[in-house]
Amino acid sequence: MAIGSSTGGPKLLEEIITGLPADLPVPIFIAQHLPPMFTETLALRMDRNSALSVFHAEHGMPVLPGSVYVARGREHMRVKRTPGSSPTIQISPEPQHLLFKPSVDELFESCAEVYGRRTLGVVLTGIGYDGTIGARAIHNAGGVILTQNAQSCAVYGMPKSCYEAGLSTAQLDIDRIRRAILQLSPGHHDRAFADPAA
Repeated sequence: MAIGSSTGGPKLLEEIITGLPADLPVPIFIAQHLPPMFTETLALRMDRNSALSVFHAEHGMPVLPGSVYVARGREHMRVKRTPGSSPTIQISPEPQHLLFKPSVDELFESCAEVYGRRTLGVVLTGIGYDGTIGARAIHNAGGVILTQNAQSCAVYGMPKSCYEAGLSTAQLDIDRIRRAILQLSPGHHDRAFADPAA
């Protein structure tokens, strides 16, 4: 699964990640708009306080279930799988022209390509529309997009853009997003999404 966030995101990411169990059977990829020093600090803090293993992503790192990969500030993170191989992390400053690095769109599009309909994308608080193009790629691949609801956002920009594009399966607060991650994980529930508030 992949999470994209910007303004107000770090605290919410910590709430989500620290609330997940050690035996989560999927990897989690995070693109948070922050400078490099702060993405590293965020990864270290979540690793210390979470049952999951949290990494400040490095190029070529193998992708493992129950692990969280935080994109480095000022670089893009993608997931890549070549035929006959397991997925790995790819880190690159390209494309340079994108306003946000790491780009949520770049991460989401790569996840859609590698994981297809098994992809869960989560768009959290943030200014602008980064994540909408990537959310469309996940949607078109048959995956699920969850967006943070307006009431719980610091800035209802990125989630609003996805919602208005018709790509959001559900708008949820942070606790319900965490519960939905568990519900949609393999072995916990089938792919038919039901609102975890129900």
